Amino acid sequence: MQNNKITKHVPLEELKLLIRKEKNKHIFERLLFIRQLYLGDSVAHACERMCIAEQTGYNWLDAWNAKGYQGLAPEFGGGRPSKLTEGQRKQLMQKLKSKANWLTSEIRSLIISEFGVVYSSRQVIRILRGFSMHYAKPYPSDYRRPDNAESLLREAIEEAVKGSPKDTIIGFIDETSPQTTDNRQRFWSFGKPRMDRNTSKYRANTFGFYPVNGKEVVEFMENSKTPSVCAFLRKVRDKNPGKHIIALLDNFQSHISKTTQRMAELLNIKLIFLPVYSPDLNPIEPIWKSVRRKISQLSFIRSEWSFRETIRTTFHRLAKKKSFMTAWLDKFQPSFSNLLCH
Repeated sequence: MQNNKITKHVPLEELKLLIRKEKNKHIFERLLFIRQLYLGDSVAHACERMCIAEQTGYNWLDAWNAKGYQGLAPEFGGGRPSKLTEGQRKQLMQKLKSKANWLTSEIRSLIISEFGVVYSSRQVIRILRGFSMHYAKPYPSDYRRPDNAESLLREAIEEAVKGSPKDTIIGFIDETSPQTTDNRQRFWSFGKPRMDRNTSKYRANTFGFYPVNGKEVVEFMENSKTPSVCAFLRKVRDKNPGKHIIALLDNFQSHISKTTQRMAELLNIKLIFLPVYSPDLNPIEPIWKSVRRKISQLSFIRSEWSFRETIRTTFHRLAKKKSFMTAWLDKFQPSFSNLLCH
């Protein structure tokens, strides 16, 4: 016969206080049940009031009688115990940190060889998510990129800012060629996604200037040869008159040509060339990616003019945001922060 007698670990008033302060909904429900027993209800009657199974009520009563309030804490650890002990999980995490990228099958084999434990691929994935590991496509990094690329850029910035006036404009230059055939946007759909499009193919060779301070610039050029680069530098100067400009850009041949550098000097624009194979050090790159994604979202582009206007308006909207350069500024702003207008 099951026990109906309740052990009154605390007075009724203190029990009421526990109920008022309880934030855990599971313990709150159990305390309400215990209160009914305090007030003289039988277990069966209290279970009926609480809309719970009678066996559940007896379990709660036994837990209260044994440990009081502490006994009411729910235990949700059901299921079979983990095959890896907590210590083994820590060892596994340390082994996984020994290299950057892993395949699920590699980790599954590692667990078998190191600990003699066999998990399904799905179970391995659950463990890795518990370690807060990420499952994503690797960010491509050219093997020719210098190991000290960031140090080289920091040194170049510090050299360039020497003698520059305090209201110097600093920004990033790059070009891209969006096309109406760009397909960067993914969609949820029943069946294979498809979108009706104008089959006319438009392409726009686009130059952009993304400033830390100053005015952003976007222009369409016939090509990316030296005369086009020089023409764009004049556009940057026209939009940002009267102030010294420092522009960071990559080592594309037309960027580093003597003609381009002479034009920049005439326009009072100091060029800083990024370390080779280091596009990740130019914050304008993710803006171009967002522009292409915007183009992918358009179901119908009626003309080349509307195509270019989409690029222009999207670039202006995004280039007003500093979020694309936040990580870059965290690393490099100390090298030139005294030059910015406040």
